[in-house]
Amino acid sequence: MIKTFKAELSSLHSMLSWVRDHLKEIGLSDVEIRRIEVALEEGLVNIVSYAYQGEIGTIDISVKHEEGKFVEITFKDRGLPFNPLKHKKEIDPLIPIEEMEVGGLGILFIQKLMDKVEYIRQDDANILILRKNLS
Repeated sequence: MIKTFKAELSSLHSMLSWVRDHLKEIGLSDVEIRRIEVALEEGLVNIVSYAYQGEIGTIDISVKHEEGKFVEITFKDRGLPFNPLKHKKEIDPLIPIEEMEVGGLGILFIQKLMDKVEYIRQDDANILILRKNLS
């Protein structure tokens, strides 16, 4: 299942709804779906905000499911090359939040919510794969 969306914030609700519908079909609980949605929203907002640098672009979203094993959501954009896994920040719990540098925490957040996060640059495309294991 693959669907292409405009890489615009106005498309965010449609993107999340499309994935949510597939997650419901799989039979995930509302709690599981909401956790996955939070990770998806973080990834999608980053793509929309930075991948195309003000130009019009698209995001291909696919959902893959292996019964009882995992659900995998993949984002593909043809924006500027960017590996978010190389730009995550480690959190120093001793630094107050208001003193932390802005940015770089989103991928860390995604990694906490998902079981596997992978980035591939292939054929002039950024591909971000988010996997949630099913028990």
